[in-house]
Amino acid sequence: MITGLTLSSCTEIIDIDINSSDPEIVVEATIGENEFAEVALSRSIGLNEAVSFQPVENATVTISDQNGNRETLTEITAGIYVSTTLVGETGKKYSLQIQAGEHNISSVSTIPGHVPIDSFKVENSIYPGGGPPVFPGQKAPFYEIKVNYTDPVNEKNYYRFILYVNDKPQPNNYIYDDRLTNGNAQETFMIIYNENLGVGDKIKVEMQCIDKLVYDYFSSISNAGGGPGGSSTPANPYTNLTGTVLGYFSAHTVERKEFELE
Repeated sequence: MITGLTLSSCTEIIDIDINSSDPEIVVEATIGENEFAEVALSRSIGLNEAVSFQPVENATVTISDQNGNRETLTEITAGIYVSTTLVGETGKKYSLQIQAGEHNISSVSTIPGHVPIDSFKVENSIYPGGGPPVFPGQKAPFYEIKVNYTDPVNEKNYYRFILYVNDKPQPNNYIYDDRLTNGNAQETFMIIYNENLGVGDKIKVEMQCIDKLVYDYFSSISNAGGGPGGSSTPANPYTNLTGTVLGYFSAHTVERKEFELE
């Protein structure tokens, strides 16, 4: 599943010439808490047209932590590279290095402290806030997902939530900071509309604590009208990468909760 050097001051907004047909390397790189690193490399074709991608094969991708542990990732399928020994640890800084042909790409990201989910609930409703069906045969195609957690006091926190239906990520971009809610109990409210869900289908939420540069990347997607749920190519994105203007490297915590419809 996939998603600073001291790059903390290197995040910048990049104006992409959308009329250019020059291909760009697109990076979607993650290392989750207690999980292996995964890096997806592709090449954009024709940014002024419908976006299509080609996998970037035979690249050299390495990841290292602040203690000097280093691993060259294995390409398990075209354009997908994974670690097999190095896993994410809370509080550690990770460095990413990519050599793809003439392209040299790098980034750093730190896994913040883990903020746990206090409670997770899925409620079926006839419309948002409308409650469950009240008579036989009444359609209830809305699913309200509520995730409760307690934001730590005296620190800055950034969050990302990913929704899955039957393990397929949904086209939404849920990111939050604690600028106005520091130290408070929080509820994140998300909605899925799907008339075809039924008994046995599964709704899953993944909560990530992310660093500020990753938050800025996903925020720029929302502000620039980028693609659904984690697309790497909004028209005017931020990036925490050097050597390319498309994509991100996210080191983050991971907590998942799943609900099976009955």
